[in-house]
Amino acid sequence: MENLARFKKQWIIIGSVILIFFLLFSVYIMTENNQKQAEMTVNYVNSNIYQRESILDRARFVTQRDGEMDIVVLGSSVTKGLGATESQPVWGELLEQYLNAHNEIAVNVQNHGHSGYSTSDLIKNNKIVPVIEEEPDLIIFELCLINNNRYPQNTLVQTKADIQWIMEAFARELPGTLVVFTTANPTIYNDVLLADGKITYDQYNKEIATFITEQNWPLIDVYQLMMMELDQHNRVVVETLEDHVHPNGNGYQLWFDVMVEKLNVPVSGL
Repeated sequence: MENLARFKKQWIIIGSVILIFFLLFSVYIMTENNQKQAEMTVNYVNSNIYQRESILDRARFVTQRDGEMDIVVLGSSVTKGLGATESQPVWGELLEQYLNAHNEIAVNVQNHGHSGYSTSDLIKNNKIVPVIEEEPDLIIFELCLINNNRYPQNTLVQTKADIQWIMEAFARELPGTLVVFTTANPTIYNDVLLADGKITYDQYNKEIATFITEQNWPLIDVYQLMMMELDQHNRVVVETLEDHVHPNGNGYQLWFDVMVEKLNVPVSGL
């Protein structure tokens, strides 16, 4: 019995030593990887590419550093995908498919679209925290202006304060994350003054786009780009809509088509 007890004790000691070795080795590997990633980040920030970085450049770099780029698309129902179909999905899914078609890029897109939400709703209902918890490399923030413009219409002052609050939260909690703003699709309400409203949806978009630009924040003005594309080809807005507001499959495809043209543009020029 004494020999058996001694044998078990020896194996417990050996097992403990092996476990400690593997734990120390794992810590060493993690430390080495963290140091390597930190060094790659510093080198990238100091590179010429970073000075004229596009979204595609960021995607290539993060994929090389981490193996995959994490993207969050944040916004309202037109980010969530109301009106999209399996064969013609929402713009965030089209973006994921497009980026993953590049050999040197791998991305994962998480959809944080919330139906009926304004910018105030995102804050009030604590929808910014889950985005921060994702620790994404890129956030594309659709500004919820369709809902900000609806009943009751949020004031421009409130909307600007909401956007400022959200951006400050991202800057504070996610200092290494690239945030790109985007407006949404045209609707049948472009030039309609809604009940109790002070300005139209078109005016709302232009005012907020100007505000974003004045802050030197990257903006892809999908609203204006889609309107220009429709006008150029003598098409009307209702062709792109499932209902009065939400894009149909063709509308989401057009949204993506005008967005994709900006992916290789320097972020500083958006």
